[in-house]
Amino acid sequence: MNVIYEGDKQLVMPTINQFEIFLKVVDEGSFTKAAGSLHMSQPAVSHAISNLESELGVTLLVRERGKDLIVTDIGKRILLQTRNIVNSLEKIDEEVSLEKGLITGTIRIATIPSVTSHFLPKIIKTFQQKLPTISLSFKEGSQKEIKKWLTSREIDIGFVILPCPELDTIPLIKDQYVVMLPDGHPLLQKKLVRLEDLENEPLIISNSGYEAPIINLMRKQRITLIEKYHTSNLNTSLGMIKEGLGVLILPELSLENLSFPKSNLRPLEIDYYRHIALGLPSLKGASHAVQLFIEITKELFD
Repeated sequence: MNVIYEGDKQLVMPTINQFEIFLKVVDEGSFTKAAGSLHMSQPAVSHAISNLESELGVTLLVRERGKDLIVTDIGKRILLQTRNIVNSLEKIDEEVSLEKGLITGTIRIATIPSVTSHFLPKIIKTFQQKLPTISLSFKEGSQKEIKKWLTSREIDIGFVILPCPELDTIPLIKDQYVVMLPDGHPLLQKKLVRLEDLENEPLIISNSGYEAPIINLMRKQRITLIEKYHTSNLNTSLGMIKEGLGVLILPELSLENLSFPKSNLRPLEIDYYRHIALGLPSLKGASHAVQLFIEITKELFD
């Protein structure tokens, strides 16, 4: 607790530590998990949040037994400012270390599943060999989640799919789309599937949003779509294809480790790709550690 005086009035000001605890509680989604991460007792964490709310004079979190933690509207606005403060303090630490000839820091990174399995291990190995004093932390999510984490400053940098106009981006690789077809499907007679070939075909749509750019292209070209099924599990989608229930559009990198016959795959028009890039809120505002991560990752994709 910080106490300052304004005339003859005594004002109680929250501490950085209280804001850091608030941030951890929101990120972990519970007081108990936050306490474990911070090596504190759960009552101590709860007490810190109660004091912060009392000193600010607003309710930041609504907690009810048996229900998910809810961040209030004012809590969300303060949360964004809190992230900015904590990120700025981390940058100060990095600058001080850099002045002493040390490169330190933590980079919070978000990835999509195909990047996690295909590229991430090599990126981590190369980065840690070159810069062992920088820590890396990871979260995996959908495009929607990654964009949300980036705009809220919950992460520093993420792998995104272009176009992504709301972020600064660094293109890395093109990933060709393929169509997964059931046995005996007429399109298996073709070497290449065009968008118009998919008109009125029952589509199996993944909740991960793999095919979203292709769906948008089809709508722009006024190609009739039949979004027959929506699934959250890729293995479920594969089972549905094998039963002849529909077709699935998928980026080629996502095929790794899938048990699906290559003879039932057809490339989707040679000019259509999924463009994978690094995305961040501001390239100019990125920390030195993040800029080094960008440089090393770009080298691996060149």
